[in-house]
Amino acid sequence: MVVSRRIGGQAPYLSCFLRRLETQGLAAPTDRDPPARLPPDWVGIELEDCWLDLGQDGDQALAERLALSRDAGLGFVELAGDWPAPAAEHGFMLLVGGAPAPGSAAWLLLDALAPQPGCWLNCGPPHSARFCQRVFAALRHQGLSTLPTPDGSPHPLDWEKTLQTQWLIAEKLRQLAEDYLSSQIGHPPPYPSPLPDEVRHFAANLARGILLTLPEKATLREWAERIVAVLQQRG
Repeated sequence: MVVSRRIGGQAPYLSCFLRRLETQGLAAPTDRDPPARLPPDWVGIELEDCWLDLGQDGDQALAERLALSRDAGLGFVELAGDWPAPAAEHGFMLLVGGAPAPGSAAWLLLDALAPQPGCWLNCGPPHSARFCQRVFAALRHQGLSTLPTPDGSPHPLDWEKTLQTQWLIAEKLRQLAEDYLSSQIGHPPPYPSPLPDEVRHFAANLARGILLTLPEKATLREWAERIVAVLQQRG
């Protein structure tokens, strides 16, 4: 299948995206690239009616690109994730903000880029994919810290340091969730029943779950101090 598209910007992972599309049979036109309607330094894929954003900068820059795309009459799809080179063969784990309509060219591209059609996560509106990526990165960082050392031996058990690290990550997750719900959704929980439409998506549920699961900052600190004190007495 041929899909009119233009690759924008410069980033090391763009070549991997191109290889993945080619191996999935989603070829680009052979005559010429479509004319650019958006700034050439934007990183992503421009289709006839949509911009797939692959930028890895801040939220304000994303908001500006979103506004400019809409002014140009283009749809806007935010993509976030870790994009290693082997994904060109096996598919990318894609977090999607502002999912396109089923059957559209943008939908076909997402299916081609993913490991299997439909194997990408619809996080919610634009900005939701970045929020989810930040949460998953924090959890992955904590998980990697508990893995055995390269020689196979376990890490020395240090309860105090482990707990302090876990509480720190928990507080960072609370901050991420509060900021997302305040800046992108408009208000933090609790929400009325039935839920407003703007909070009926994966990222909002993830943020609400974090706030409902983790205690307040002062309580976190109090718990940490109590546990560390008990461990020190027993040690």
